[in-house]
Amino acid sequence: MWRNALKLTICILMILFNFILYFVIGSLITGRMKKTRFSVSLSVLAGFFLYYSLFTFFCIPVMYRWRPLSMLSRIWGAFVLALLVLSFVLNHKIWKKKGRELLHFVRTNKAFVSGLFLLVVIQTVVIVYAYQFTLDAAYYVANVATSLETDSLNIYDPYTGDWQDHFEMRYFFATYPMNDAVVCQIFKIHPLLQTKIIMSSIAVILTNMVYYMIARELFGKKRESVFFLMLFAGIIHFFFITIFTSSNFLITRSYEGKNLLGNVVLPGILYLYIRMLGRKKNTAEWVLLFLVCFGSTVLSSSSNMLVPAAMSVLMIPLAVFKRDWKVIPKYLVCILPCLIMLVVYVAYVKGMFVFYTYPR
Repeated sequence: MWRNALKLTICILMILFNFILYFVIGSLITGRMKKTRFSVSLSVLAGFFLYYSLFTFFCIPVMYRWRPLSMLSRIWGAFVLALLVLSFVLNHKIWKKKGRELLHFVRTNKAFVSGLFLLVVIQTVVIVYAYQFTLDAAYYVANVATSLETDSLNIYDPYTGDWQDHFEMRYFFATYPMNDAVVCQIFKIHPLLQTKIIMSSIAVILTNMVYYMIARELFGKKRESVFFLMLFAGIIHFFFITIFTSSNFLITRSYEGKNLLGNVVLPGILYLYIRMLGRKKNTAEWVLLFLVCFGSTVLSSSSNMLVPAAMSVLMIPLAVFKRDWKVIPKYLVCILPCLIMLVVYVAYVKGMFVFYTYPR
């Protein structure tokens, strides 16, 4: 009994740690946006994508040169620690001011905050407790466990344990699972706890956070409207589970990269689009859009097709609405990382190149 309580405590502490980590790292961006009011939720969102975007620049060279996972853990751990110190030095005054504002908001809106908290907690508990049995879901756990056991990165087949003579390009650039392996190694956490409980919970909370941000943009200070949007979004997720919806990934495949793509990346792009509609100058939104698009390639290779499609559906009409054709080159720059990854993957499938897992 006490062991289960200890594991639950570790999971809760790690969830809190991750959100603090995203917030602190994201403040490096949002704290520099002088014309945009500092936002905790926007800092968390920016930090989440900045964290994984930076991680892939460290992970890919280590993986490509067949270096051990332990080397990546040491390098990445030291770099993140340096980022945290830098962000504290630059942003601690902003955090102090924002902290006072948040405390005042909670005290004056206790019913609203309590309702949202219960809504998110209930969703998180139900989703994390659900039995997830898909082949891809098993891959995310097995890949982390195999990487830890062999002290390697994507070299062994997670399903069989067999050595692979070359890297599978679907997962080579989508380094999201490798970060889980790094976290497990640094904090000595079991892969099942990290993937199925910690990252699943983070995905659910992030999803609700993005919907809250969208609701705030649409309804402003109308608390009732914001709450009901959140409530109905949760209901839709639980009762609209088909193979064609993001709800399926949120409820039944919550620790896959595709879940983050469908429930954080795409709604995040929609949120930034809504912000753009109401602002004449939106440099900050374009910076964040590029960060979301680039970060999406790290989470799932499916982003390479879906993100350019979503951006095209939103940004081309935006250029027409605003009669601003400068939107087109900006949106093309945002989707460029996805298009590059798509071309690389097609070239790999066609046999034009291969990255081997040993010297030749």
